[in-house]
Parts: sequence; structure tokens; C-alpha cells
Amino acid sequence: MFSVRMHASRGGKHISGAERIIEDNGIQAASQSLIDRALSHEKGRPDFINISVEALEKPIRHITSLPLVLTHVRNAVEGKALARRLLLTLGIPLLCMEKAISLLENGAAGGESMRGAIVMNMRGERLEPDKYRGVRASRMDITEEASMELACAIEREGLSRYFTHISEALVLATKVESVEGTVAELCWSDDPSYTAGYVASKELGYVRIPHLKREGNCNGGRVFFVDGIDLNNYIHEMEKAPILVNKFGGLRK
Repeated sequence: MFSVRMHASRGGKHISGAERIIEDNGIQAASQSLIDRALSHEKGRPDFINISVEALEKPIRHITSLPLVLTHVRNAVEGKALARRLLLTLGIPLLCMEKAISLLENGAAGGESMRGAIVMNMRGERLEPDKYRGVRASRMDITEEASMELACAIEREGLSRYFTHISEALVLATKVESVEGTVAELCWSDDPSYTAGYVASKELGYVRIPHLKREGNCNGGRVFFVDGIDLNNYIHEMEKAPILVNKFGGLRK
């Protein structure tokens, strides 16, 4: 199996990224698909696209996705209020929660969205070594069978147009919560037309919140709230250990 990853940028600023885990006979098609995606992103045409293809040396861990939990809010104010309640329920200190929200609202990398994630401990300290790049969860994908399960579930809820966003976020959240030391994750998209985000944890699942920012806002990103981690081991697991979601964990409202 191979990891195929894409990163696109313009003027040194991150535009998009995506990845697949694929058999060797699917490398060319997957690479072309990722290039096409980079060239058609709503944030603009990149001047740099990097495609990396890497044979996976570590065994791939097969896991069931977090359950998808759907919520309904009318706007970003209600969405952030819900996210705050969920994070407090999970034991995230108020200081950490408010700092995380402020960083995502204002651009954690000098006013810009980070390519990777903030890693924040329970004292509100940022642990990621590179405050511009962050820590990037990587080497992950979903099987065709699990993808079909998810597609059928969200079609019944009228969310098929968001399938790619939901699928990729669910897979990423599942990997993040599978790494020991993760307490919760907060995320919303930096795509200007996509206002949704989520709070994720082992206890709650992947809780999708349809509005966590206003449409047209390009600031977004993710925060991994952690406790009791060895930072080097945590980053290694997050960035290097491959996982494949082979079963959809179900949908709740």
C-alpha cells in the first residue's frame, strides 16, 4: 500500500491538501485526482502543487469511524455556543477553550490559517514545535465499503453535497481521537463557502456543527486538546502511523 498526498499553495500560503492510501495500481489515478482537486479549489489556483508517493512501511491499523452526530444551529453565534458547551462537558478548561477559539478566529499563523493543527495542553500552552506549520494528521483514508455506508447515511439527511468535507473530516477526527493523549478536537474549515466545523472526542463522537463561522470567512483550522502526552511520540503517531477506516460508526442526531 502507498500513501499519496497533495499539498497546494500560492505565494507560499497554503491553499489545499488531501491524501489517499492506495494500492500501487491506483497511484496514477489517485495522483491525477488530487492534482485536479488542487487546480479547482475555491481559494484560487495554486502556483505550487506537491504530490508525494510513499510506500507504507508500518502496518495499517483498521478502525471503525467515530459516530457522526448531526446538530442544528441557525448561525455561527449559536454554533460557537454549542461548541463551548460540548468542550466544557469534555472537561476542557475555559481558558483553553477561549484561547483556541480566538486563535482559529484570528488566524493562528500570524493572521493566516495554519496548514496543520495547534496542539494545546490543559494549561492552554501551545506545544506544536512549528507555530506556522502545526502538527498535521496524515496517512489515513477510508475504504470504499465504509465510504458507501457514510454516503447512504448522509444522503438520507440531505447532506450529500457535503460528502467530501464530511468524509475527510470524519476520517481525520477518527485518527486524531485514536492517538493516545487526545482529549478532544475543535475544528472549522478555512474554505470560505463552507461554514461547518465540529467538536470530536471518543465520548461524543464527531459532532458536526453546520455553522461555526460566517460564509466568506477564510480563517479556520483545528486544535488538538491533549493531556499527559510525550510530544515526540504524539507527533510521530499523528503524522506517520497509517490508519484505514473500514467501518462507519453510525449516525445520530
